[in-house]
Amino acid sequence: MTQRHDRRSVAAAGVVLPVHDEEELLPGSLRALETAVAGLPSSISCRVAIVLDQCGDASSAIAHAWGARFGALVVHQKCRSVGMARRAGSRALLSLWPDEDHARIWLATTDADSRVPQDWLAVQLEAYLSGADMWAGRVRVAEESATALRWTQRYSAERDPVHGASLGFSASLYTQLGGFGGMRTGEDRDLHHRAVAADFRIAYDLRAAVTTSARRQGRAPEGFAHVLDQVDQEGLGATA
Repeated sequence: MTQRHDRRSVAAAGVVLPVHDEEELLPGSLRALETAVAGLPSSISCRVAIVLDQCGDASSAIAHAWGARFGALVVHQKCRSVGMARRAGSRALLSLWPDEDHARIWLATTDADSRVPQDWLAVQLEAYLSGADMWAGRVRVAEESATALRWTQRYSAERDPVHGASLGFSASLYTQLGGFGGMRTGEDRDLHHRAVAADFRIAYDLRAAVTTSARRQGRAPEGFAHVLDQVDQEGLGATA
């Protein structure tokens, strides 16, 4: 049964960042996270967990250097599964606050090819304090092209999109639902589906959209890059 807390407060917040060979885009993602974390009140303990999933490039060096400066956790795994990566990062973050009530811990996830806005975490915590148990944010494409325009037009009509690049939830929800599933793709929608089925309150928010990569060769099968590639192919078909 879903637990309800009439008088909510947040003592800690954690961000999970899965990484697989992201040496080009990872620095920008980390800089954006710095700004978002700095926007939280000093009374909230906030940590980032960078999960290096079978990286063969300079991502590990970048993550460790940034982690040493900003106190981030750096977790290594070799599963090539974004679901397992988000699961490992969430577990590592929760271990930092073993005695804290899970109702006072907020977890968020984004991606290493994405840049969160300055108010990304603040908006999520506002939603939680207002009664939401999960926050589903929007994304925008870092590209100006015919493909991006077609995708944006289609995306604007979607009512309740869910993205691992812009998702947040209470630790109470997360632990009650058993966490992320160990899947290579779709772990975000799976957690959201279970949250809806369990009658948790979901906030679908137009604010604080995350800017994400427009690349066509993604890291997760059938992920966002796959969606853009499909839009590309549709555009080619329309002009043939």
